[in-house]
Amino acid sequence: MTATTTIILGGGWGGLTAAHHLRGLVSSEHRILVIERSATFSLGVSNLGLMTGERQSVRQISRDMANLKRPGIEWVHAEVTGLDPEARTVETNVGNHIGDHLVVALGTELAPEAIPGFEGVAHNLYDAEGAIAIHEDLEQCDGGRIAVLVAGAPFRCPAAPYEAAMLLEAWAREQGIRDRVDIDVYTPEGIPMAVAGPEIGAALCAFMDDRGIGYHFNRQVARIDATSHMIEFEDGGPVAYDLLVGIPPHRVPKVLQEAGLIDSSGYVPVHPQTLELLSDVDTLAVHYPGVYAIGDVAAVRLLNSMLLPKAGVFAEGEAQVVAAAIAAAINGEPKPRGFDGHGFCYVDVGDGLAAYGTGDFYAYPGPRVTMQDPTTRGRRAKEEYEDLLDIWFSVES
Repeated sequence: MTATTTIILGGGWGGLTAAHHLRGLVSSEHRILVIERSATFSLGVSNLGLMTGERQSVRQISRDMANLKRPGIEWVHAEVTGLDPEARTVETNVGNHIGDHLVVALGTELAPEAIPGFEGVAHNLYDAEGAIAIHEDLEQCDGGRIAVLVAGAPFRCPAAPYEAAMLLEAWAREQGIRDRVDIDVYTPEGIPMAVAGPEIGAALCAFMDDRGIGYHFNRQVARIDATSHMIEFEDGGPVAYDLLVGIPPHRVPKVLQEAGLIDSSGYVPVHPQTLELLSDVDTLAVHYPGVYAIGDVAAVRLLNSMLLPKAGVFAEGEAQVVAAAIAAAINGEPKPRGFDGHGFCYVDVGDGLAAYGTGDFYAYPGPRVTMQDPTTRGRRAKEEYEDLLDIWFSVES
């Protein structure tokens, strides 16, 4: 059997899941390279804990990539600067690579500079240091207006802005200042987590109603005025704030744009079952067999014409499917089953509770998703995501 090389671009949740799953399916002579520019892996889902003070430092939610535990997964610390999917070649700032199989899992980049005034004013919830800054401001807070602002859609972790608002509300009650704190969510979405359907959106609104949290939909931010502490929107009057928790706009890495891989959605169109890159989203014609995109960069169009949400659970499921397909090709086995569009989410509502939502996102005519009442068990299950840090990485010396 000829030895092969699988190149995985990106060492986030999807990329590392693909690497670990594939390593268990093929023999050791087959190389698995993970190219990642960051020296650390972190769990974005844990930023909410940094915000509330439940997590004390970035080191609690991150690990050094150099400490990957499983033998046979090579980490290349590099920036991807060029990509040719047809030749399956990758250029980086430290050298070039040629693969037999290619998995694009670069994730989305945050673009706070796209909104005038966002940088230096809004605390970026999707950045660990930004989450810590929120907590530091909360420690000095004795009342005022807290605004949770979504600056663009789609965005990863679709429940996170609403979770943040509910955790902030619980924090204010714990501090005995709830009567002096107003909490509002502003978002360009029509309803929360719209792709999951109106029932889920209504459930999230009900959670916020119960907690006295205001929510304002179809509000696209235009700019933020740091001097007057005002958020200005494209449609509607300005809004004052004392503490601004922000989710900046997202975009795909420039290298994917330069490679001509994105479509009108702004993301990389892929086959909904195989996750291979498409040349035609209507006929599902595969453009580059053996080249895949997973996670936040992938555009998976659903039967209701919306895109599959950008969430870690989908990146994980896609990664497992892609790893199984690559292993089958290497081992000369039949193609495995494709990605089925099932997913779940634990929505943290504060007070040590989380609601479990699950469903079939490939259902017709649209996703069929249900959500259970919040429980302590759901909250514990959400915390178990952090076990990945110990499963994937060795203890530092």
